Amino acid sequence: MPFSRAARLRIMAYYHKDAICWSQVYPFFRNADLLKNKYGADIRARPVTEFLTGDKLHEADIVLVQPWLSEPAERVGQAFARYRERYPQARLIFLDPYAQCDLRYGRAVEPYIHRYQKKSLFRDKSLFLRAFRGDTNLTEYYSDLFGIEAQPTDWQVPENLLNRLSLVPNFLTADYLTEGFLGPEPEFNDRPIDLHSRLATKGTAWYSAMRKSADEKARDLRGITITPIDRIPRDKFLEEMRQSRLCWSPFGYGELCWRDLEAFMTGAVLVKPDMSHLETLPDLYVANETYLPVRWDYSDLEQVIRQALANPDNLRRIALNAFEVAKGYLSDDTFLTDTSRDLGL
Repeated sequence: MPFSRAARLRIMAYYHKDAICWSQVYPFFRNADLLKNKYGADIRARPVTEFLTGDKLHEADIVLVQPWLSEPAERVGQAFARYRERYPQARLIFLDPYAQCDLRYGRAVEPYIHRYQKKSLFRDKSLFLRAFRGDTNLTEYYSDLFGIEAQPTDWQVPENLLNRLSLVPNFLTADYLTEGFLGPEPEFNDRPIDLHSRLATKGTAWYSAMRKSADEKARDLRGITITPIDRIPRDKFLEEMRQSRLCWSPFGYGELCWRDLEAFMTGAVLVKPDMSHLETLPDLYVANETYLPVRWDYSDLEQVIRQALANPDNLRRIALNAFEVAKGYLSDDTFLTDTSRDLGL
């Protein structure tokens, strides 16, 4: 569908078609009426392949581009250069959907973009300029922890890109999570499961070692009611969460996980490796207020879990805190306010 002729501002989102990517694009359409009424904006979405190939480029005032992780950086950079040459007045924004906290496309897109949006940022921005062993901070830490060889990867991030970084919400703005947070508060009367812990463990060497260790540490706890490890459909997964007092969510290929938000939504208090090195939008990781942090090597996992289960009133407090922070962000016009700054409105 073409842009409305009455639009004062045309916004095009070129996105990769999957649940992770759509969770970042969906809130633009959820807020489409507000964007129209306040800024006269009309928004459309197209497959990112059209942007990358240049076959069907659409003229727009603001363009968000969200390529998937498998795209070669050179190809992405060439696509941005092509669009910039054809439509030099457009405001180009790189919308990063990746789990990893790095700027792997930064060097390729820096000459062309106004903003580089991410779901999380290092509090210490200089870390984006560092070459970690493996390719991320997590790869380096867990490769060292488990004695796995990992060579440094230097993404060669231009330093002048750092002042163009900005945060966007993580999985919070997915459609089913938005609906859940805008519904009633979680209930706490019937939670027979102490610890929810269904963890995938297959992957690269460091990832598999990390996740297997996380699972073993949880299953070694005596006297703790814990979920099985096998996969189940999402509706059953969420129902199980609503029956759980705690949710164990170790890192994946990046720090942020779907289950973090699912725990906040269902009232299962999140137990997670310490997140104090990251910024997120909104700030959902406040130690002992919205989640319970543990050391990255899980050495204090048992202590944290047993202390938490011994204090149900505190669990309820933390669960409601997390739920209300998420709900507050979605209930207000906060997304639109944050977005308008990045879009230059």
